[in-house]
Amino acid sequence: MARLALIAFLAVVAVLAIVALLPQHRRTVPSSIITLHQADVALYPQADPHAVWAFQAPTVTFDPQLRETTLLDITNGKREVNGKTDFTLASDKVVIGSNDNLRGRHITAHLLSQDVTLNMVAKGGREVLIDQQKGQFDVPHVTVTDPENNTIVFEDMRIGFDFTTFQAGGPGTVGYGTFVVSPPGKESP
Repeated sequence: MARLALIAFLAVVAVLAIVALLPQHRRTVPSSIITLHQADVALYPQADPHAVWAFQAPTVTFDPQLRETTLLDITNGKREVNGKTDFTLASDKVVIGSNDNLRGRHITAHLLSQDVTLNMVAKGGREVLIDQQKGQFDVPHVTVTDPENNTIVFEDMRIGFDFTTFQAGGPGTVGYGTFVVSPPGKESP
């Protein structure tokens, strides 16, 4: 009986040794990033409960580890407050963080109430930030253009979503304006 148990034990050990020496197949772990194509995205920022952001983007990715959503090639973005659009937004790439803030290297916003366009650009490694908590654009470099093509350029600018408050500059920053002036007797373009 002991001999039979010993033979069974050796057989089990031999089988386990053979299985252990077989080449192991590694499982391929799929990417945790979720990708959507031709997506409509809505953002309901917790810090601004009356606002709804809407975006149409050909490619949208969500990284659950970073808790970030990346929208590529936005041409039809907008922010609505109480059902009324206050500005539109376009960008090659915008990242929405877990705090609902938006950031990117180049974002263009058109403020409808003031009829001005903000061409916002990153500078020196600092990205454009759209801060939901503060209700403002935090921009390293911005060109503000009105309907008459008058432009003003600022660095290190913070401007409220409603364009009623803004702060720009500081030591070593730039602020200048370009105005289109027509010759006498002609109207501005």
